[in-house]
Amino acid sequence: MPRLGGIAVFGGFCAPWLAFYLLDNRVTATFQNYEKLFLALMIGAALMLLLGVADDIKGLNAKQKFSFQIMTALALYFGGYQITLLSNPFGSSIPLGWLALPVSILWIVGVTNAINLLDGIDGLASGVTVCIALSLAVINIMNDNVMVALLTLCLAGACLGFLPHNFAPARIFLGDSGSLFIGLVLSCIGIISLFKVTTAAIVIVPVMLFGIPLFDTTAVFFGRMARGAPLFKADRTHLHHRLLHMGMNHRQASLLLYAVSAALGGVAVYVNVHGTPRLVVIVSSLVALLAIYVLFALRHHDKPKDTP
Repeated sequence: MPRLGGIAVFGGFCAPWLAFYLLDNRVTATFQNYEKLFLALMIGAALMLLLGVADDIKGLNAKQKFSFQIMTALALYFGGYQITLLSNPFGSSIPLGWLALPVSILWIVGVTNAINLLDGIDGLASGVTVCIALSLAVINIMNDNVMVALLTLCLAGACLGFLPHNFAPARIFLGDSGSLFIGLVLSCIGIISLFKVTTAAIVIVPVMLFGIPLFDTTAVFFGRMARGAPLFKADRTHLHHRLLHMGMNHRQASLLLYAVSAALGGVAVYVNVHGTPRLVVIVSSLVALLAIYVLFALRHHDKPKDTP
């Protein structure tokens, strides 16, 4: 089974941007204002792709991968991908000051690995990425960030074109090369899309958009801590594994999580446009209650066995 599908997705993502160097119109003129920012992203994405290829072929340990990811995130921080403030729905925005560096690196590395860990069944990571990317594109269009919207649509298109070959039963795997690259690009697009706006409701939008990968990674992390299991040892306690354990097949589990991701994306778009402090509180409370309910329901099924 081919497992370097990430190379195809990377090629599909980068190809449209080459046209900007061959055309001369208003869009290409606007692109020049973003050229350095996008070039930094392309370099970071290429580095993450190479890391994934090395892991797919030779296998790397967690320390090696995290070290490389942190260095790449650090380079992207100085390339312009910085979270410098957090919006406060009940008052003025909170400047992060010196915390901007660790928060930015934590976001980039966290989202990158969350998407990587989501790639546990056929088509899941690429399909969820399409849902998140399309929602981000709509948000950017509504905020008049046309170039960022085009960047996001390129990612959605590359993943959507790959999905028929990756959906269960897969004929080619996305591999770490694809999931790490996709995760890094999503994290950076999230920064320039969601953390550069100071509307009251924007604080909840990243949590809604990246709800599934962040919820899955957080639940698995704390679950391993509670059991005293190694934090970086693969197991079958991810959300998609639990759905399979409950009797779903790969297609059903993927489609269900697509639907949830699309619904969260729709809510994020709505909150971005119509959000008020009251709505933020209501949505946050509903999401928290849903998360508690899901965790409670899953705990009452037979606990999945760790991978030997």
